[in-house]
Amino acid sequence: MGAETMALERLRWADLPEQVRAAAESALGARVSSDVRQAGGFSPGLASRLVLEDGRRVFAKAINPDRNPRSPGLYRREIEVMASLPTGVPAPRLQWSYDDGDWVMLVEDDIDGAMPALPWEPGEFARVLAALEQLADTLTPAPVTAMSIVDDLAENFRSWQKIAVDTDLTNRVDAWARTNLPRLVELESGWAAAAAGDTLCHADLRADNVLLTADDRVFIVDWPYAVTGAPWIDALLFLPSVAATSGIDPEAAWTGFGPARRAEPDAVNAVLAAVAGDFLYQSLLPAPANLPTLRAHQNAKGSAALTWLRSRIS
Repeated sequence: MGAETMALERLRWADLPEQVRAAAESALGARVSSDVRQAGGFSPGLASRLVLEDGRRVFAKAINPDRNPRSPGLYRREIEVMASLPTGVPAPRLQWSYDDGDWVMLVEDDIDGAMPALPWEPGEFARVLAALEQLADTLTPAPVTAMSIVDDLAENFRSWQKIAVDTDLTNRVDAWARTNLPRLVELESGWAAAAAGDTLCHADLRADNVLLTADDRVFIVDWPYAVTGAPWIDALLFLPSVAATSGIDPEAAWTGFGPARRAEPDAVNAVLAAVAGDFLYQSLLPAPANLPTLRAHQNAKGSAALTWLRSRIS
């Protein structure tokens, strides 16, 4: 199974409570006739293309805390961001949302596109990287209010420090990381100043959060982790997943990315160290509820990020 997919079976439309389905159908003005569950990602809730009785299609996602306690909060955060995205951003438009304190649901435009092929095909990758460069320009300064990456990831991006003070965790990272733990902790400590900025960043880019259309457009979907940060943050967070699922060299791609050419190398190394530490630390923890493949995915991305970092600082 690829690192970008999940094993848990998602909810179907019929699995949602009657009051949630009724509210959605009332807002949409038509009943749902069928649903097609979507692959990719790690949400254990509903993530389906819905066909309405009048022939329209929408995309819907819904969840409650019983499926995963953290997800409803992320959905609420995504609703706020998507409701305010400018029309020029290549993202689906939010049509309707629902929140009864237990179930949270989003209904968006259905994009007639497909996820990039894995392993990454060079042409599709080039399209996406070009789209990210345009996205950084469009979203600088941030057109919506969002949390700063410095605040959002303050706890996550001190993971090498956590590993260094825990003998069990130290023994579970690879030999190079164990030998270089003091250096990694020092690098990581500078990430906040390096990552700060006024660009709205998606902050969770992977193949399954991208849709490619037949007319060569690129759409970015799933925005629950959106933050403000430096204009090169999205590419830096994206490239480890590319390296983990293809033979594409992240450093070669990085040097061709416009915002990267304006970034200080030491700043990039600080954030990359923090990214690698976060993914590897998370991969060592028990799997969260209903997300059985998440830790393997985090390990693959963390290992790819660390390999990339080593090539930059060795």
